[in-house]
This record gives sequence, structure tokens and C-alpha cells, in this order.
Amino acid sequence: AEFEHHAPKLLRKLQVVEFNQSIKEPLLRRGVKFTYGDFSSADVLEHCFHGEPKIIISTTPDTMLQGTSNLRILKVAMTVWPKAHIIVTADNPEQASELYDAGAHYVLRSAKLCAERLFELLNKYQTDAGMSDLKRRFDKYKRRENDERRSFVALKV
Repeated sequence: AEFEHHAPKLLRKLQVVEFNQSIKEPLLRRGVKFTYGDFSSADVLEHCFHGEPKIIISTTPDTMLQGTSNLRILKVAMTVWPKAHIIVTADNPEQASELYDAGAHYVLRSAKLCAERLFELLNKYQTDAGMSDLKRRFDKYKRRENDERRSFVALKV
């Protein structure tokens, strides 16, 4: 939803490799290419994308993955596309460090991203004068979240 909201043209440059076929149609409607398969398999990666992608992103934390890990995905992606920038996801700081040590260009951590957003909001609007603007921002985020939920539900029908 963030890409669709802020950079819809970027969606046409994305390709998703996933086992979950139920997300295929909603992605295709948004212009995102979809390949069914195991992202941790070198054979699947070699055949799903022709050429050399610039960026590889694994957004699923290990706690949600079955039979693989972000470390394995990182190693396979580095082998198949050695020139690509690879972004993976960690569940904690220790795992993030391990992924960086293994060659990740960037590591996503949900807790860290949430803390950064909260810090930005609270630090920028810490005075009473900023509270009305803070409420405006909260309302904007809530409206966007509600719009995204309605959009997601509509896609599943």
C-alpha cells in the first residue's frame, strides 16, 4: 500500500517470488509481476527473472518463514545475482549483525522501523504548540490505514 500510495510507477518494476498463490491476482492488478516458487531456491531465482536485478528484497522475518531463513535467501541471492544490492529482514539486532556480516547491504527490522517513526513523530512535536499538528498527522495516518484496509478487503473479494 505504501508503494501504491507514494510511488505507483515503482510497482511495475517489482517482481514477487512467492508460494502463496492467493496474492497473485491482487499483485497483478497493481502491475506487480508474480512468480510462483521458492525464493530460497537458486533454480527458481535463475528462471524467474531474466537479466540482473539491481535490488533484491526479502521482507519476511525468519519467524514467518518455513524451511528457509533470511541468511539462506541472502546467500542464494548473492550467488545468483552477485552484483545486486540485497535487503533482508531480521527479527532482532543479533540476527541483523549476522546478516550484515554475511554480506547484506541493508537489514530491515520491524521494531527498529517502528521506533524510528515514533521518534520522528514525538521529537518533532514535543511542544504543546506542536500538539495540534501531531493530532493532524495522527488523523492522516489513521485515514490512510483505514483506506488501505478497505482496499485490501476489496481485493480479496
